[in-house]
Parts: sequence; structure tokens; C-alpha cells
Amino acid sequence: MRRLNRTFAWAAAVVEELARAGLRHAVVSPGSRSAPLALALAEEPAIQDHSVLDERSAGYLALGLARAAREPVALLCTSGTAAAGYLPAVIEANYGRVPLLVMTADRPPELRDCDAGQTIRQVGLFGHYVRFEAELPTPEPSAELLRRVRSMVSRAAAETLAAEPGPVHLNLPLREPLDPSEVREDREALEALEALDALASLGRAPAPLTRVRAARPEGIAGREAETLAKRLAAECRGWLVCGPLDGSPELRDAMVRLASRLGWPILAEPLAQLRSGPHSRDGLVDAHDALLRCDRFADAHAPRILLRFGAAPTSNAYRLFLERHPEIEQIVVDRWGWSDPSGLAAELLRADPEALARQLADALEPDGPDAGYARSWVRAGRLARLQLDASLDERKDLTEPGVVRCVARSTPDGSCVYLASSLPVRDADLFWPVASAELRFWANRGANGIDGTLSSALGSALGSGRPCVLLTGDLALLHDAGVWATAAHSDARLTAVVIDNDGGGIFEQLPAARSAPRPAFERHLLAPHGLDLARALRGFGLRCGEARTLDELAEKLRRALPRAGVDLIVVRTRARESAELRRSLLEGVEAALESPPESGG
Repeated sequence: MRRLNRTFAWAAAVVEELARAGLRHAVVSPGSRSAPLALALAEEPAIQDHSVLDERSAGYLALGLARAAREPVALLCTSGTAAAGYLPAVIEANYGRVPLLVMTADRPPELRDCDAGQTIRQVGLFGHYVRFEAELPTPEPSAELLRRVRSMVSRAAAETLAAEPGPVHLNLPLREPLDPSEVREDREALEALEALDALASLGRAPAPLTRVRAARPEGIAGREAETLAKRLAAECRGWLVCGPLDGSPELRDAMVRLASRLGWPILAEPLAQLRSGPHSRDGLVDAHDALLRCDRFADAHAPRILLRFGAAPTSNAYRLFLERHPEIEQIVVDRWGWSDPSGLAAELLRADPEALARQLADALEPDGPDAGYARSWVRAGRLARLQLDASLDERKDLTEPGVVRCVARSTPDGSCVYLASSLPVRDADLFWPVASAELRFWANRGANGIDGTLSSALGSALGSGRPCVLLTGDLALLHDAGVWATAAHSDARLTAVVIDNDGGGIFEQLPAARSAPRPAFERHLLAPHGLDLARALRGFGLRCGEARTLDELAEKLRRALPRAGVDLIVVRTRARESAELRRSLLEGVEAALESPPESGG
């Protein structure tokens, strides 16, 4: 980049160091104060820059990119309230442990707290939601300063992937000039520095100024692993539980091997990445969420111990079951945090999930104990799935459970699936079957909000390079209207299935739907919007159609998934009828399980 003045030399040093630290993507929200950095990013060949007008949507798009690529992504905005727009995505990145490098351009210190326009207190803006925060020095044509800038950027990029990945904040105060005009004394000083040491890079290009080698957490001590393995193997009534866990295929294989050697069933939601793929699925319990809602069966087949990997499961039935059975010994594997919302865990292991699963499996005999208890759960899961499918096959109308099943059957091998929080992620847990297709699932389950859903899915489609299906509700889509114009011009392969039940359908599942005054319930909880979503989306230039039958939905998915660009398919449902249908389907499962239960151990 042309270094015609101190500001642009400073911006070039920041961006060059980002590239040397390995960042490949940056999401930019347009603005004046951030212009030098935005222009530097546009000229850096190693970094692909994405422009998103709305800061909240930009933050979530960057989050989706980082989650899919499993690497840090930079965010850049101008000064003032623009930076505050990133807060929701920063919170999700904090709890979801997603590496984001948030860069907020700012006025210089002398323009703060004196009524200067577009100026707020940006240092400390994200509070304890960031892993690391620093303010860079203002630009000067100084070798020491440029070296300091590079060092701080190098550290910030490394901190996103430190012991616990997450967001990092760099505040970037800039004085005029903010355009690449020549300042003669700056150019002369910078030319002298260039001759000395490549503008304070210390001759380390293309490596970062300071290389950081992250220490990878391992399992537990060998003797402790053997002791734990024997303790687990001594109990035949055990569960291996897998909550949201974006692991590798090696982690999945280690989990399956461990469950097989223990002789335990696996209870895994879609976000655990175990329900689909070429690995053995013999021990996976299909429709386990439905089984846990059948109190008589679940209580008769309760485990005495469980080992959980990943975040707390999405299933509310799982949480209620454990609260009903506090005597179950829970062992939770959590690499960084304190994943025990119930307060019932007996033990928390700080260990890498893959390393620990492999250690425990290695310490166990290949021919494990009798797996009769596991078989009883697996058989019941298959029966539950057959019952659910038979009940849905009888219906010809468009229902929310039927939409989820149709999407599951229509999503091809090698695709990604993004699930909106609220009802879609819960319905997927219940109605998405165990299958052989290799799929990768994502959702914003750090803070579990519905804002930024389309942006996150768009980012993940860009970051993965695969076809991506988004299953979302109408309110989640409306919360993220700021990205609609961006999506219309994106070449990401994203197909969004929008369940339009005219409001927050999840509230029809709650007791308030039956106990609260209906007018107030509808106005303040369901929040019907009354919009023609397909028409509104087409107004933004998006490819959008409606599906009025399941066959039409399957055909639209078949045509949309292979092509570049963003497609949206709106399916209209009735929230109240869907809530009644879910209750009816679960009653059918419970009736099918009413034959004398097997003891299973």
C-alpha cells in the first residue's frame, strides 16, 4: 500500500501484521474514521474483505465465518455507536468460544469527552466479554511506534486462539488525514524508515512479528485416566451424552469407540456432530428427546452414571429428567468453563475431549460388558422414530415437524446446516433422524439469541465453502433484516427455509399460552408481524419463493442447494396447531412404548 502519510503507514502495518498472523477474512462496516484500515484491507491480497452495512449483522457474519473456518476473523467499524452494534456478536463469541478480532476506529484522545461528534468511550466497551483488550497508539512516522503497533496486533491475533478462544478488542485512535493524500514530511520520514528496517517489521516478513505457539490442552494423567476408565466400566447403566460440540471427525470416532467399549448408549443432539456421517451409529439413540419426555419409560431406564462431552444439551426434557433424578452421578468434560447449569454435576474434568475420549477407550477392553442396557435405549429410539414418522406420514398438510423432517431428508451429503435458536434447534433435536449423510451442524448456542441468525449462516456458508441450509423462524429473520441487502449480492451457497408462523411460535409451547390472557399473550409474547415475508425479501433483491406443500419444499430445496447465491423458501404454518401436533406426536410415542419395559441391566 502507498505510504503517503503517517496514518496510511500505520494502517498498512496493522493490516500486514493481521495477514502475517494468518487472518484470511475481514468483515468491514463502512465509515469515515475507519477508512484508512478499510482501504488497507482492500489492498491486502492475503485477506478477503467483506462489506456489511449494518454493524450487528456484520458482527454475526464474522462470527459465522470464524466458526465455520475454525480461525479468527477481523471486524472493522468506524467510531461512535457503530462499535456498540458489535456487542451481541461479541457476547455470542465469548460464550461460544469463537475467535473474533474486533477493531474499532476511534477519535484521538484529545477529542474525547469534549462534545466531538461520533465519539463515545470505546475503551472497555465490551467489558468482560473479551479475552484481551488494547488501544493502539495514534499514528506517527516512528520506527518504535510502528514496531509497537505490529507487536500489539500480533498479540491480539494470538489471544483470539489462546487457552480459551474468544473475542479480542483493539481500539484504533486515528487523527487526520484519513485519506491517502501525500504529506511531504511524513513521506520523507517514512522513506527513511523503509530504508532502515521495512517500517519496523524487523525483517520477519512473512512471519508475524511475534510468533505464538498455542499449547494444546491434553487429556488427564495416565493413571487418573485408567482409574476413571475402570470406574466407568464397572457400571453397565451409563450414558455417554454429547451436547453442542463442533469437533473433528477424529473426535466423533473417539466418542463412538469409547461408547462401544463401555457398552453405553450415546445421547447426542445434531449439534454434537454424531448423528450423521460414515461412522458406526449402532449405539446412537434416535429420538432420545422424545424418549426423555415419556416419564414412565425414562424413569424405568434411568442411568446410574453419565459422562457428558460438549456444552449443556439443548433438550429441556434432558434437563428436567436430571432434576428429577439428582442421584445420577454426572461427570462433565469441560475444556475451559463451568458447564453445569443444573448444579448437579459430581465431577468436572478439565481436558481436551478428543484426547480424553481416546485415553479412556485405550484403557478399556475391546470386548466391553454386556450392552443390554444400551440396546434397550437404541431399540426404544428406533421405535420412537418409526412412530413419529408414521404419524407424520398420515398428514398431508404443511406442519413444522414435517418441514424439519423434509429438510433433513433433502439435505445432501457434504452440506452444512445452521439452526436458529428458539424452536428450530429444538425441533431438529426431536425430528432430525440419525442418518449416514455427512453433515456439519451449527447454531448460536453460546448466548442462545435469535438475533444475527441469517448473518451467522451466511458467514458460515462463506467460511466453509459448502452448500449450507439454514432452518429459521420468521422473527429470527426479521431480527436480522440488516443483512438482507448484503445477502442479495453474496455468492455463498446458502438456502434458508423460513418457517413463518407469524410470530414467536415457541411461546405456544409454554404454560403462558394456556394461563395468560390471550390478547396480552399474543401482543407481547407471540408478537405477530403480519408481513408478507416473501414479498418483503424479494424487495431486497433476494431470490425468494414460497412452498405450500412438502413435495414443493423438497423440489425447491433440490433446485436451490447446488447453486451459488442466497435462496429463501418461506413456508407458512400455524403456531398453535403445530404446538398441538407436537403434543399429539409425543403422546403417540409414549403409547408405543407402553409394552412392558425391558430392565436392560
